[in-house]
Parts: sequence; C-alpha cells; structure tokens
Amino acid sequence: MRIITVIATLSALQVVHTFWDLAWDRVSIADGDYWRLITGHLVHNNSNHLLLNSVGITIALLLIRDTFGVRSFCTLNFLVALLTGIFLYVFEPQLYYYVGFSAVLHGLVASYGINKVPSTPWFGGAILCLLALKLVLEGQPQFTANLIGIRVATEAHFWGLISGLISGVVFICGAHWQKMRLPRHRESAG
Repeated sequence: MRIITVIATLSALQVVHTFWDLAWDRVSIADGDYWRLITGHLVHNNSNHLLLNSVGITIALLLIRDTFGVRSFCTLNFLVALLTGIFLYVFEPQLYYYVGFSAVLHGLVASYGINKVPSTPWFGGAILCLLALKLVLEGQPQFTANLIGIRVATEAHFWGLISGLISGVVFICGAHWQKMRLPRHRESAG
C-alpha cells in the first residue's frame, strides 16, 4: 500500500509540476523559494524519468518496509530531501536545476543500511557497500541519461547517500533516546 501511495503522490505532483514549476532551481532558491530544496525531489523531467524512479521506489520500499513505520518513513523522506537539497545548494555551485526522487531513494537505502548495522553488521555493511559501488559505477550514466532525456545528476545521488547516512544515525540515536526515556515498570506490592 505504501508503494502505491508514494507513486500516486509523485504522479499527482508531476501533474502539478506541468502547471507550476516545483523543480530544485538554484536561482529561485537564492530568491527565497526555499521550498524548492524539497519539492525538486518530488517531480521528474518526464514520464520515463518518473517510471524509472517508480521502479526504484518499489524495490527500495520492498527492502525497507519493515524497518520504518509510516511516520518515520515520512519524516525520513522529508529529512533526506531537505538535507540533500541544502547540500546540493552549498556544495554543488555548478548545479542550477534538478528534478527527481533518485537522490532520496539513495538516502532511504543508506538509512536502511546504517539502521541494519547494529543488528546485522554484515547485512547493513553489504547494503552500504553495494550502494557505494553503485555510485562509483555511475561515472558512465549515459544509458540512463538517454532513457530519461536529461543528464543524470550523480552528485545528487552522492548527497542523497550522505543525507541518508546522517538521517539514519539520527534515527538510531532517536530510537536509543526513546528507549532510555521509557519509564521502567516496577513490581507493585500487594
């Protein structure tokens, strides 16, 4: 159900994007459209781009579905999108325009991997290593660029991964803090 909801939401936002530009746009962000730091991740260049990311969303959500509840999942998406948008703005001055959910996907998978490290280090580590390997191999993204009709912003994928790692650590620390805050139940004497 979560997969359908996410893809339906992105599809609806794509329709809105055809009438009202929601892209991550450096000039507009500099002019005060800070919401573009997030919305640029929620729209796509065209239907092929949306379809390709929908396949990625499906795979990622099947992988992480039992790790994050709905509220955590929504918070994680927001946090990864915001951090990635900020990192792109600060550290990638050559990037003027960006659309697509793939950076957030990289962040979701990275968060999943880092959250698995404490319980299953080999599995969490393997997820993170595979994700890093994917980024290294993206040096020749021409196939994907031809498919979606726009240059693949590999720098967004990198910052998505970094944002996901940071967000994953925040979630681990938050879960640990919640455990520490829960009152211990005392046995009551009758």
